[in-house]
Amino acid sequence: MINALTEAKNNESINELIAICKSDSNVIGASLRHAHYRLGFALTSAFKQDFHNSVAVCFMRGGLPFSMGIADALDCPIVFFDDKTSPNFFQDNQELLKGKQVLLIDSVINSGKSMIKAIESLNGISSDIKIMTNVLCYKAVEKFSTLDTYTVRISGNSFKGSNVKVQSGNKGPDTGDRLFKTQLF
Repeated sequence: MINALTEAKNNESINELIAICKSDSNVIGASLRHAHYRLGFALTSAFKQDFHNSVAVCFMRGGLPFSMGIADALDCPIVFFDDKTSPNFFQDNQELLKGKQVLLIDSVINSGKSMIKAIESLNGISSDIKIMTNVLCYKAVEKFSTLDTYTVRISGNSFKGSNVKVQSGNKGPDTGDRLFKTQLF
């Protein structure tokens, strides 16, 4: 089931934060990180009754500010996952994750490939898994419709994060680069 904050709590301050986070906003750095943090906090607060005994797993690097907002709203532990440098992350952290509600958190889910791989890696470690994202791209909705998924919004846009300043074709500014001001263009 997909739970969307924009459906549950559509208000002016949430809409302002969403506008800041959009790829075409030209907002980068601290202001963008703060907006992601606040949206993570708001998403979790809107559905707080659904969370218990949780551990937040932050997909690095784009998921960092969003996951910090979630972990702070729940006052839960947070661990940092980079699938490129830690292929055995879930096995290495199973003592912390076993028997817990595992929150898999990323700022954007485009195809869902990385998230599905993480879910598969949790087999035998935790059966209570929740997916949390700032943006769920429409093309991934079907993959996540039967999973416990929480998102700020669903978007018809889908861009491959690239070293570009503006959206063009299927490329858009990389979320991590925008969050941490590491664009090279």
